[in-house]
Amino acid sequence: MPKYDSRNRKALSNFSGQHLLINKFLIKELVDLAQINRSDMVIDIGAGTGAITFPLAEKAGTVIAIENDPASIQKLRSKIKEENNIKIRQIDVLRYELPRSPFCVVANIPFSITSPIFEKFLGDTSVQLQRAVFIIEKGAAKRFTADPMTNPVILTWRMWYDIRLVRTVPSSHFSPPPSVDSAVVTVIRKKNPAVPINLRRKFIAFASHGLRYPRLPFYEAMNEVFTPPQITKLVRELRIDRNQPICSLNEQQWGMLFLAMTRHVASYRWPKSPKKNKRQ
Repeated sequence: MPKYDSRNRKALSNFSGQHLLINKFLIKELVDLAQINRSDMVIDIGAGTGAITFPLAEKAGTVIAIENDPASIQKLRSKIKEENNIKIRQIDVLRYELPRSPFCVVANIPFSITSPIFEKFLGDTSVQLQRAVFIIEKGAAKRFTADPMTNPVILTWRMWYDIRLVRTVPSSHFSPPPSVDSAVVTVIRKKNPAVPINLRRKFIAFASHGLRYPRLPFYEAMNEVFTPPQITKLVRELRIDRNQPICSLNEQQWGMLFLAMTRHVASYRWPKSPKKNKRQ
């Protein structure tokens, strides 16, 4: 990462993928979508000089403003007067230790690290994220909400969170304007997920195996896990065609398929869980 230089702020902003939100009506919409109240702890990622932070502070119990730019931190601190429910954290969000208690997120995140941020907040069973409203690059928003699902990581996020693309955001709402379209995305934790959260690692192994070739017919994608009679029964229970692509299954069907494996398939046939990344 190049050293911060105030004379080259615009170039650095474009380099990092951070585009500051300047439209007050959109900011109000984000806060309203998140349904923030005084019992909520809310994280603002890439807080900048507080465009989202201060409106959040008017609604939330506590706001954690995460910002890694020293100049922005200085300006943010200078604006804090009576808003004593704001806690500033000068740190790279990917290195920030998330709260152990339930929390929400409302943020305009750096486009260049969208996927790592989503994996940090949605990809760990210990994280207590309840709901979030993000502004992200529209291409990423479309991938995260796409049907059919071809990416096992995104499928795993969606097993425990409802991810919705709300609307497109014009580039004129940012400074500097991004060169790509942006979108508002909501994330809400599911109250009754199809798969228990403690089985997440086993599920991602299963999803990675099933989606290794996303366009494979269902029976072919699953024939190393289930026996032919089991596949015949599953086709009937899932109400699918055995020849339809494995990627065409929805979250509920993936949950039913996974639980069928845990209940009726010998463990030696289960796909192996991925090794833990020691850097995480």
